[in-house]
Amino acid sequence: MTIFNLAEEAADLSVIDIGKKTESVSTSGLKILFPFGTHDVGLLRFKGSTPWEEHPTDEFLLVVEGKTTLTLRGKNGETSSIAKKGDVLVVPGKIWHRQDAPDSVTLMFITNHDGNRHKAASE
Repeated sequence: MTIFNLAEEAADLSVIDIGKKTESVSTSGLKILFPFGTHDVGLLRFKGSTPWEEHPTDEFLLVVEGKTTLTLRGKNGETSSIAKKGDVLVVPGKIWHRQDAPDSVTLMFITNHDGNRHKAASE
């Protein structure tokens, strides 16, 4: 058995300042904790706007610190919700989504190893 304390695991993460740049960002704010079947479990600390992304299956997000706005892009347009520390988000598979965090946010994620797609935040 392995026990992970999220606060301790996140302590050495830097804040990735994404801004509007999505082609190359530092990975100092990203830590993969362990594989979980066909998924990765990890931590991400960032500020700014993430690229749009889509996963083949649902993605699990837990806000460990801070807050973020999650935007989903569906057939009927975009919908956004704010999530804060302690909130859990389940992003449906095959739905384009992105996050905006003007201040630092730390997320725990469970997402696919493979089959993920990304595009620039400005698209």
